[in-house]
Amino acid sequence: MQRREFLKGTSVALAATLTGCGGGETGGAPSANASPSPAPAPPPAPGPGAVPLSGGLPVLTLHPTKTVSGPYTAAVYPLEGLVPGGQDIDSPDDPTLRSSVLSRWPDGSAAVVVVAGETSLSVGASKQIRLRAGSASQAALTPARIGQLLSNVTIDCAGVGAAVFTDFSVREKQWWANERVICCRYRKPIGTHPTLEAVIDIHAFSSGRAWVEVVVENCKMATANPAMPPSAAYSATLSVNGAAMAAVSTAGAPGAAHQPFRAWYASGWVGGDPGIDVTHDTAAMQLHPLFFRVWKSGGSMATYAADAYQPWGVGRHPAHDMGAGGDSAFIGPLPAWEVQYLQTGDNQVRRAVIASALSVLSFGVNYRDAGTGLVPTFDQLANRNQQQFGYDPARAWLSNGAEPAWEVAHHPAAGLMAFMCRPSPAFIEIAQKVAVWNGTWSSDDGTFGAYYQTRGKAWCIRSLTHAIFLTPDSDAWKRAGGAALFRNARLLKTFQDDPKATLGFVWDYAPGNLYDFNAVFGGTGFIQPLWQHHYLVTELHKAASAKLLAGTEQATLSAIADWAAAQPVRYVNEASAGEWRILYYQTPVGRNAATIDSLPTWSQQFAWFYADAPPPAAGPWLTGNWKSTTYASASPDSSAGAYYPSYFWSALVAAVERGVAGSAAAWSKVTANVTNLSTWSDGFGPDPRWGAYPRNK
Repeated sequence: MQRREFLKGTSVALAATLTGCGGGETGGAPSANASPSPAPAPPPAPGPGAVPLSGGLPVLTLHPTKTVSGPYTAAVYPLEGLVPGGQDIDSPDDPTLRSSVLSRWPDGSAAVVVVAGETSLSVGASKQIRLRAGSASQAALTPARIGQLLSNVTIDCAGVGAAVFTDFSVREKQWWANERVICCRYRKPIGTHPTLEAVIDIHAFSSGRAWVEVVVENCKMATANPAMPPSAAYSATLSVNGAAMAAVSTAGAPGAAHQPFRAWYASGWVGGDPGIDVTHDTAAMQLHPLFFRVWKSGGSMATYAADAYQPWGVGRHPAHDMGAGGDSAFIGPLPAWEVQYLQTGDNQVRRAVIASALSVLSFGVNYRDAGTGLVPTFDQLANRNQQQFGYDPARAWLSNGAEPAWEVAHHPAAGLMAFMCRPSPAFIEIAQKVAVWNGTWSSDDGTFGAYYQTRGKAWCIRSLTHAIFLTPDSDAWKRAGGAALFRNARLLKTFQDDPKATLGFVWDYAPGNLYDFNAVFGGTGFIQPLWQHHYLVTELHKAASAKLLAGTEQATLSAIADWAAAQPVRYVNEASAGEWRILYYQTPVGRNAATIDSLPTWSQQFAWFYADAPPPAAGPWLTGNWKSTTYASASPDSSAGAYYPSYFWSALVAAVERGVAGSAAAWSKVTANVTNLSTWSDGFGPDPRWGAYPRNK
């Protein structure tokens, strides 16, 4: 199974022929540890229409779909220090707005906040709500409010049984509560099926409305002794207070049954849907360390206007062969549609973010511990992984072959952006489920195992970071997730400490287990997909900047992020005659496959491998076939697209933001010598996933 996963993960195009850009190179080749050079000339502007950055809390925009007086809610991710401990969030534009802090930064300031307010709106007339730190009086709602608004929630699955909720005084969990809204969790088995259950979250508002969310899962397992849940076939009806709200049949599910580790979602309003969508301003979003400053402004998002969640649907994720995704829109630091929300703040793409995040429930990545009723922690999962049970049909977890399926080297992010767009406990748990699946593919405790490709390591760090950040401070999952993040940092440090790491990158698979792509594709020396290291650079930068660990653990994570980010800086600074412009699918990184045996600088490594002289000083960025040994055979690349210069660019941006040694000189060298950089970057507009721009420039 491990071998099959690896081969799927590498089945992408081996070459890209792109068109060219021009520019001359100035300056020499400072060493990787050179002191920062004087400030470079101003780089190209981020582009027409780019949103200026500000240091405040986000401005929310309310979009009414009808004339209404009712509640709205959103999640806010304040920067460290903006909402100090002892304060909450209020608004000069809505005196009713109240907030609940779910988690905090190391200095005690708010990190994840749910806000809710009441307002009157006219259809078609949006309203902006500014936020500020304050100390509004709070008389938080209690679970009694739920009982005042709901008398009955029934999920009747004909052919299996029903789950009926009538007593809301005893909640399983309270997610948040303030003067405007309370959100509580309830859970019950469906009929006599051993693993099918209804997990419901109820948001009760002071205005007299309630929003009921239902996730029906076939996911419950005894984590200490996991077993494959049996499938179920049924037709389900969701009713609230006697009124039907949704109908779902397994006839449309994979295999016409509710298979193990899959789930579906439905929701409805008591008292009428207020019809208020909430969007965030792009400037504030782009300041957050888990996101990034988007280089180009966005255009029309009308392509997302029809996106809507459907039970058993996969949204914009692929339904088949996720492992052959290449650079598909669903992978990357965030899926393309989520970055386009970051880029535009558009309400149409916001709806797409929500719909596709909920569609993750259709994949076989859902687990719930029978004892705690929560997504299992990595402590509970110790000594249990998917490979361990992969050959026992009674205990097997779903593999890539059970479509729609997951794959560690290409899996998408889900939850972080969706929760901000619409705060729901379902998105917190989706993020946890994604992290659990990726962290138990071949290891036992949330660390990436020996057979994770470098990009698999990057996405493991990304998904784990998102889940830790979203999880409330009071939840055990947060502590266990943080411990797994630290274990991953220590594992990466074994690469840094290895004497083979002369050129400062992370290779497939582990220090003592070298995978040479030369052996598969032919070529000279030791060859690696260096662009996968650039994925890792950007995710480590975000994980370290989010400050999810403390003390020496945080220092270890920050140090490994700095080490990884030094690679693109060295690649530029150690080149003496334009060599840094060559970015192949597979990069020669050593002379000997058994030991790597890298030459001490990138300049020497270039000179050893390439048969001809480096590109002329006025040459363009180049990309091309991985196995070429001549610069002349490479094609110039003038579009950002989603190819190797794009990934390299994002890694260089991360290094500049981190301020690693030599990054100022590398930035100056690149921006001074690619004279049409702004034109080259136009490709980042339609696909902004790799179009970052330093927030300190």
